[in-house]
Amino acid sequence: MAYLPNFPPIHFDFGAIQELGPELEKRGITKPLFLTDRGLVEHGVFQQVTSVLPSGQAWAVFDDIPENPTIDGVERALLSYKSEACDGVVAVGGGSVLDSGKALRVVAVQGGDVINYLKHPEKIGVNVAPYITIPTTAGTGAEITFGGGIHPEKNGPAMGIRSPLVKPDLAICDPALTYTLPPRLTAATGMDAVTHCVEGYLSINENGPTEAIALDGIYRAVSYIDRAASDGSDKEARYNMAMAALEGGMAIYMGLGPIHSLSMAFGDSPLHHGTLVTVSMPTIMRFYDGRINSKLDAIAHAMGLNGGDGVGERIAKRTEEINDRLGLPSGVREMGYEKNDLDAIIDEAFNSHFNLAAPVRPTRDEYRQIVIDVLGN
Repeated sequence: MAYLPNFPPIHFDFGAIQELGPELEKRGITKPLFLTDRGLVEHGVFQQVTSVLPSGQAWAVFDDIPENPTIDGVERALLSYKSEACDGVVAVGGGSVLDSGKALRVVAVQGGDVINYLKHPEKIGVNVAPYITIPTTAGTGAEITFGGGIHPEKNGPAMGIRSPLVKPDLAICDPALTYTLPPRLTAATGMDAVTHCVEGYLSINENGPTEAIALDGIYRAVSYIDRAASDGSDKEARYNMAMAALEGGMAIYMGLGPIHSLSMAFGDSPLHHGTLVTVSMPTIMRFYDGRINSKLDAIAHAMGLNGGDGVGERIAKRTEEINDRLGLPSGVREMGYEKNDLDAIIDEAFNSHFNLAAPVRPTRDEYRQIVIDVLGN
């Protein structure tokens, strides 16, 4: 039976941010807490968002969400939410900010400890704070998904917060908000979108429209990522990368796979998630080679490659070529990963829930070689 995703409402286009004021009024939010990070404030992106608010609109801001989302960040945001008597959350930022908002909308109304909802998502009730997302990167797809990762400790492994009840109520996707995204983050978040589309398409869950969306996302990302990284003001490139990111978020509803299992296994460090997944993708494409070639053929075609024998190897090489052009690393060691407990990394990857949707689940021994390959020199 086909799985039919239920995405939240979305405003997408240049100028979509103009919908923020009317949407706040429509949803009865009289004083939102804006959740963001200091970089977006310093570079003027946050001001672009608040400048569209109607005169007299009350609001508060918490701008100290860390690069990788933490329980501490959510708890400090909660203090602001309560002290400012807010009645809704608007997250402006990348995946860390957007995922933090998912946890905040729960504890803001239901109380309790964040860690409790990470360990027991079934305890998340229906009464949550209104939540609007405004992505400023083009890659995570977190603006529309029903899950996210929160780190209990700053450099510890992330725990998932997964529930239909944390899914944002609305996403406002304005590609103009990504103009100031630096080249390296443009590259890393863009390739993150590619991995979401790839693994969503390969998922054992079937849904033709979402599979078509995933393939379109792959095509858009590989066609425009170089332009977006080299010229941040390239309007066409920014539009297509933002659309690819949104399509990647839609693909996530189908489930992910070993690429993201690896990113979680190496996530016990302050390394960027988008970079972790893109350095993991070539090894997994080689692992799939000869096992699921009919679906790999479609991915290859979306990337401008031929299908047939050796298609997984061709996809892997094309991914490595793109990463190299964009200045992204070739392995996790090159990213600065220093831990050496190979068995712990393998266990984390093998036991990850992301494997459940994989078309072929690596054995523990296969994961051992995969982890060694992804680590690099």
